[in-house]
Amino acid sequence: MTDQGRICKIRRIALSIRQCYESDMRLSHRQIEAFRAIIESGSVTAAADLLFLTQPSVSRLLADLEAELGFALFARIGRSLTPTPEADALYEEVRRSFVGLQEISRVADDIRQYRSGSLKIAAMPALGLQFLPGAIADFTAERPGIAVSLRVRSSHAVVQHLSSQQFDVGFSALDFDLPAIRREPLGTMPMLAVLPPGHALCDKAVLEPQDFHQRPFIALGSEISTRSDTDRFFADHGIKPRVVAEAQLSFAICAMVAGGAGVSIVEPVTALHCAHLGMVVARPIRPVQPFTYDILTPALRPASRLVSDLVQRVRQRFAGLAATEAQSPGDRA
Repeated sequence: MTDQGRICKIRRIALSIRQCYESDMRLSHRQIEAFRAIIESGSVTAAADLLFLTQPSVSRLLADLEAELGFALFARIGRSLTPTPEADALYEEVRRSFVGLQEISRVADDIRQYRSGSLKIAAMPALGLQFLPGAIADFTAERPGIAVSLRVRSSHAVVQHLSSQQFDVGFSALDFDLPAIRREPLGTMPMLAVLPPGHALCDKAVLEPQDFHQRPFIALGSEISTRSDTDRFFADHGIKPRVVAEAQLSFAICAMVAGGAGVSIVEPVTALHCAHLGMVVARPIRPVQPFTYDILTPALRPASRLVSDLVQRVRQRFAGLAATEAQSPGDRA
């Protein structure tokens, strides 16, 4: 760039700064410089060297910028200072138009007000086919500027998607321990028996292992981890149901039950949904067989505010479902 070009650029920067100071958000050129230097150098110490400032001065500029924006730009993971998704979004604008402080203010305001952004979700069928869509619909109604993508896959595939760090949040029911994934429980409810409407067992409020002995039974596929739990439930009591069919999805099992092919035991969210539709009658079983659904997020980066917002809504929705199930455990016709 020629000297004249640099002078013109400095003038444009000055104009942008003046325009920015005329808006409600008071960002300074020095704050943006500090933010950019931290992103590009990877630490406050290195940024201080680049800007010929002390480390406390750079830390103060960053703190003031975060206070002005209204959201965190970095998270400490171990000894590393990791940019948040909001910081990545803001930096893209800084990188493309470092002189445009007014535009940066607008982008930051959009992020703070949830007017822009994206959310990639991977979910097991039990949650992705009917439970999550309701929560997502509520979310997008209040956040119309957010692009949401939902991919419904098996729990194993959901784990793989989250391991790739290409998805923002996942929902599964699989026991695993991977350093690349943060796993926390969404909630636990007991598995439920599902019966065809009018079946003789519908007269019982609670079903026991012996109620399934030699009855036509539709089982989960042998490759599904929950299948071993159900097999153990019967084996511990010396019970042998007559397996007439298998399926990978709880909804498919409920559809076969509705058609009169047999009875089954499935995870609670699908059982309650199909009972609500009138496809099946759901009944609790004793001993209780707990089933836990998990929330997965990438462990190598902090969760965005969008993820936190969605997860909170999903938790509330799940808590409501669990409370309803607990209040009427023997009345799901």
